[in-house]
Amino acid sequence: MPAHYSALANRRPGVGQGMDQGTVQGAARERPDGMVHEGVPYREPALLARELHAPVDDALRKGGRVVAVLDGPNRAALESLLGSAASGIEWREPAEVHRVPAFTVAGRWARAIRRDPHPDARTTVIAQHLDLPGVERGHWIRLDAALNVALDGLPVTMLCPCPADRDLDLVRATHAALRVGGESLPTAGVRDPVELLADYPPPPPPDLGPPAAELPVTIDALPAVRRLVARTAPAAGLDPERTADLVLAVNEIATNSVEHGPGRGRLRLWTRNGLVAEVHDVGRMAVPFPGIVAPPAAGARGRGLWLASELSDVLQVWSDATGTTVRLLVEPHGGAG
Repeated sequence: MPAHYSALANRRPGVGQGMDQGTVQGAARERPDGMVHEGVPYREPALLARELHAPVDDALRKGGRVVAVLDGPNRAALESLLGSAASGIEWREPAEVHRVPAFTVAGRWARAIRRDPHPDARTTVIAQHLDLPGVERGHWIRLDAALNVALDGLPVTMLCPCPADRDLDLVRATHAALRVGGESLPTAGVRDPVELLADYPPPPPPDLGPPAAELPVTIDALPAVRRLVARTAPAAGLDPERTADLVLAVNEIATNSVEHGPGRGRLRLWTRNGLVAEVHDVGRMAVPFPGIVAPPAAGARGRGLWLASELSDVLQVWSDATGTTVRLLVEPHGGAG
């Protein structure tokens, strides 16, 4: 990749200068008290608030960051129980958090924790499982499996409220413990994330129709690929910084296709709700959780997907009978994170 494109990465938090060198090289900021991932079965908001009160109050007293993704009734119940202490919680709307695929949600949580300005304090996340329009049940299973991969070793406690009448065997399959009656009860049925993914694969993304622009991808065509992306981005409302992000991300994916894949592919671009870029080739990619974990320092394999994920708002990878497709979305006023 040309040096001037590589340098663009240093302008974005989480890539280059914005992160400590250990994270850039692939090592998560590990601590002895790494990730805790607990399911919290509940039957009504008041009982859930009572279950969450102790861990949330303890986290706030210790100066930790607390982020909550709860629906209206559960948020109101927790705020009522915590009183003025609830002002220390960062609230997120469930529909906004989960408007993107599960792997993207997991990657965003990992990115937010790596960038926490208070590295000595734990982050506590309350991530409710709930029914949302367009979000099918498998989303939560894929999300929890991906969280176990993306957050491994990071100083975070994930508390996942879920209705007690749901299949708790599936909750146990992705959570090392259940929080019941104020106690953390270890589970015995945690499954390997890759095995779970085989049982609950991501659905194929929707077809986007005819592209606004397309181009064959070969090693000699990489400069033309970058130019086409840069020319098309303004029509999608991208400013120069987001355009630079997308150019670098697409360059990484296209380079992967020609260097590690079959040697040629096809780039397609759409200008809707931002700019969508796809690179398709006839190869097969066996990466169960693409782009959510930085590659190890000892090798470069996986770097392209990880960097593309860091620079884009959504990254999706899927394989079918025709080959493998990598799809990126960069939104006008979004950001990788």
